[in-house]
Amino acid sequence: MMRLALLFSLLFTYIYAEEIKVDAEVMTKAHNDLRKKYGSPALKYSKHLENAARTWADKLQADGCGMVHSLGKVGETGENLFWASAVKSANAKDAKGNWIWHSRLKKVKDQEVIQAWYDEVQWYDYEENSCEEGQMCGHYTQVIWNTTTELGCAAMACDDRSQVWVCEYSPAGNVSIQHPSGKVERLKPY
Repeated sequence: MMRLALLFSLLFTYIYAEEIKVDAEVMTKAHNDLRKKYGSPALKYSKHLENAARTWADKLQADGCGMVHSLGKVGETGENLFWASAVKSANAKDAKGNWIWHSRLKKVKDQEVIQAWYDEVQWYDYEENSCEEGQMCGHYTQVIWNTTTELGCAAMACDDRSQVWVCEYSPAGNVSIQHPSGKVERLKPY
């Protein structure tokens, strides 16, 4: 009986720990179309970076799909994360009159992920090289960072049917340099 329960548990985990197909060509084109606006050179897709992104997406999925950056655990790369909730619906009630809820994966297009990162442009001030207070814009700046040359991406479905997307970039964007005087300067993306 114990073996059957373990087998069922492993099968259930396998079913829900599915990889989401990421279209490398679409991801690269979506990035490059946006980068063109800033004169940033076109990115090339890297299987090595895709493997790093998959490694981190697998780790996030295994840990419950929290939005946590790898911070160098998959290499010296830049990184963008995206999360999408599950679609929940109910079409029947149980014996007590409570709705029976079902979750399924939301259909997320590769371009939507990149566009969500790029949309942070509204909070970026180029002259000040900073984000509007309380907002994020580091995903946007990584997408268009002019010294980045390669990317690789992966995505995983989570147990609750949400999903997590990861793109790794090399060389990393959002770079700061420390001058001999000790002053730290944040470089601009383009």
